[in-house]
Amino acid sequence: MKKNLLVVFVVLSMLMMFAGTAAAAPSSDGTATLVSAENGPSGAVFIFSVTGEFSKSQLNGTAQVEGGDGYGLHCSQVDDSTVRCLTSEKVGGKNVKLSWGGLVFWTDVPEAPSAPTQYCYDVYDWNADGPPYVEWVNFGTYCQDSPANYGDFITWYNPGWDDTYDYEFLPESPDAEWCSFYQPGDAYYYPSCPE
Repeated sequence: MKKNLLVVFVVLSMLMMFAGTAAAAPSSDGTATLVSAENGPSGAVFIFSVTGEFSKSQLNGTAQVEGGDGYGLHCSQVDDSTVRCLTSEKVGGKNVKLSWGGLVFWTDVPEAPSAPTQYCYDVYDWNADGPPYVEWVNFGTYCQDSPANYGDFITWYNPGWDDTYDYEFLPESPDAEWCSFYQPGDAYYYPSCPE
């Protein structure tokens, strides 16, 4: 009899333990609707329209790429009606399962927009400490949306000379044969050597 009573007590204790754990699990009376999914250089952003309050533990979840990797989903309740979630930009261009607060959503995430490519080149001019002018000095960088071609000209403010001048894109400093100094490499150069 004692043995049976002990078994019943152990079984009831285990049932109470599981019931207590289940009751301690986070629950929400709130609902959520996915409003938007965007992707940018700092990661994917999801906006949800919500009702009810979500606890801090409910606002962490996962973003699982269909048939692939999973990433942390970090959410915050912005106000009474909005939750904002962030995850890796690597979910871009994929179908993703979002799980947080006991809720599950499926959505397609757009590719992150690529940043415009810029082509940047050094700008050389004579040393401003002359005469004598004995070297080419890199006074800065000029960036543009398309690659430069030899013979292209720009008008650029040179901080060393405190004025604006025209510079030519060349494979090396101009008139290298008669200048007493030489600078190799594609760059924008003041188009003539000092005499």
